[in-house]
Amino acid sequence: MLKEIYSDQLITKNRPDGIIKFHTGLNVVLGSKVGTTSIGKSTTLLLIDFAFGGNTYTGSNAVKELGNHTIYFTFSFNGNDYRFARSTEIPGDIAWLDKDKNILKVDSKDNFISWLAGNYGMDLPGLKFRNTISRFFRIYGKSNYSETRPLQTRSGTESQKDALDVLISLFNKHEEIRAFKEQEKLAEEKISAYRAARKFEFVPSSVDGMKKYQANIDEIAVLQRDRASLELSHNEEVNKEEIDKANQANSLRVMLSDARRALRQKENDLHLIDLNISQGIYPTEADLKSLSEFFPDVNLKKLMDIEKFHNKIQTILKDELSEAKSKAEEEIKPLQELVESIQKQIEVIKPSMAFSQEFLSAYTQIDRRIHKLEDENEAFATKSRLDREKAQASERLKEHTRIILHEIQHSINTLLIEISRYVSNGLDNPPDLAIKEYNSYNFETPHDTGTGTNYKGMLYYDLSILRLTPLPAMAHDSLLFPFISDEHICKLLQLYAAEKEKQIFIAFDHEENYGTETNNLLRKHMVLKLDAGEKALYGRQWGRKDANNENSI
Repeated sequence: MLKEIYSDQLITKNRPDGIIKFHTGLNVVLGSKVGTTSIGKSTTLLLIDFAFGGNTYTGSNAVKELGNHTIYFTFSFNGNDYRFARSTEIPGDIAWLDKDKNILKVDSKDNFISWLAGNYGMDLPGLKFRNTISRFFRIYGKSNYSETRPLQTRSGTESQKDALDVLISLFNKHEEIRAFKEQEKLAEEKISAYRAARKFEFVPSSVDGMKKYQANIDEIAVLQRDRASLELSHNEEVNKEEIDKANQANSLRVMLSDARRALRQKENDLHLIDLNISQGIYPTEADLKSLSEFFPDVNLKKLMDIEKFHNKIQTILKDELSEAKSKAEEEIKPLQELVESIQKQIEVIKPSMAFSQEFLSAYTQIDRRIHKLEDENEAFATKSRLDREKAQASERLKEHTRIILHEIQHSINTLLIEISRYVSNGLDNPPDLAIKEYNSYNFETPHDTGTGTNYKGMLYYDLSILRLTPLPAMAHDSLLFPFISDEHICKLLQLYAAEKEKQIFIAFDHEENYGTETNNLLRKHMVLKLDAGEKALYGRQWGRKDANNENSI
C-alpha cells in the first residue's frame, strides 16, 4: 500500500514535517466546509497518482508555479517499507532510497511500475498496470471521468474494444482467449506474407473476384478444346512430354546459334590481332625502296622519316595488341565451353517426335495461356482460403470473448445490484452493464439517464471492480460527488469506509452538510485537511493576488 508522501514543497505552517500519511481503506482529503476551490484537493490526488507512476502531476499548476521539485513516497508490502524519490524534471527516473533518503539505485519508471504490479498481484497476462489503474483514478486533469462511458479513458474516446480488453485482463481471463488471439494473428501473418509474395512476384497474380475466376474457368475449357483439336491435327498421338522436349530443344538450338555467333566474332577478333602482330600495320623500308622504282621522284628521305616515326608507334601498339590478344583468348574459352555444353544438352533431350514449328508455336501458346489462367485461379483460391481461415479464427476469438465478457458482465451486475440496494434501500434501479459484442457495451441505469444517476453509476462501477479484481486502489475527486443526492452520498461513503484491505482516496467538501454520522466518518478517515490561504496544500493559493504579489493591496 501507499504509506506516505513527502516533499519540501509540502512543508507549511500547519504541516511542518511536509508529510502526508495514508492507511488501508478510505483516505479522505477534506476540503473546507464552504467548498473553497483551488486549495489543492485535486492536486493531492494527482500527487498520489504520481507516486503510482502517473504523469499528469508534471503538467499541473503546482509544477508551473513552484518549478520542478522532488516527491518522496513510501510503499509498504508484507511489513516492509520501500522508499522512493521521483522528480518532476526527470519523471522517467525513480530512485530507490534508504531510510535516510540516500540513493541506493536509480531505476526506470517502467521497471518501477513492473515492481509495483508484482507486489500488488497485478502482473496479470495481457494487463498493463498504469493503463489499468489510471482509469480508476478519476481526478480533475485526467480524461477518465465520462459518466456515460465509465469503462473508457480519454474522455470516453478510447475504443470500446480496448476498454473491454482491459476488463478481460483485469478479471484474469486473458489466458483463456490467448490461443484464439494467436490463431487470428497467425492467419493475419499468412495473409501479409502472401501479399508480400505477390508484390515481389514470387507467386502469380490473382484474379480480382469470383466473376473473373469463373470467366477464367470458362476460357480454360475453350482453350483445352482448342489444344485437343490441335493434337488431333497431328498425324501421331501427341505426347505432352515430347512437346516439352521439342520446345526445350528449340530453345537450346537458339541459344547454340547465339553462342556460336559470339564465338566466331571473338575468333575473328583474335585472328585480326594475330595478323597485326605478325605483319605489322605500317610498310617496311624495303617496301618504300620498291616504291621508288615506280615513282622515281618520290622523296624517300621524307618517307623514311615518317617510317621511323611509325616504328616508334608500332612498338607501343604491339604491347597493346598483346594485351588484347590475352583478353580475347580468355573470352573465347568460356564461349567454347558454352557451345559444348548446349550441344550435349540437345543430345540428351533427343525428342522422339517431330513437330513443325507452326504446330509447336500454336500448341505452346495455348498451353501457356491455360497455365497462366490456372495459376491466377489457384492464387485466387489460395487467397480465398487464407481469408476464410482469418475470418474463422476471428469469429472463434469473438465468440469466446463474448462468453467471457458475459461472465464478467454477470459478476459486475450482480454486485451493482447489491451496492444499489444498500445505497438506495432498494428503491432505485441499479446501473446495468450490457456488453452487446466483443467490442461494444452500454452502461446506464434503466429508465433514468440523469447526470446524477450516471455519476452515481460510475462510482458504483468502480467500487464493484475494486471488490471483484486485484485492482489495489481507486481515487475519486470531489467533482464527482455534487451531482449525487446527500442521502446516497452518506450511504456510499459507508461502503467506502467498509473497505479494509485496499486503498480508496477521495477528495471531499461540505462535510457538515451530511449530518453528524457522515461528518464523523469523514473525520475518522481524514489524512489531510485543506482550506483557503495558508491552509492550502502548498500554503498558498495561486489564484489569489496575495499569493502572486506580496506587495499587492
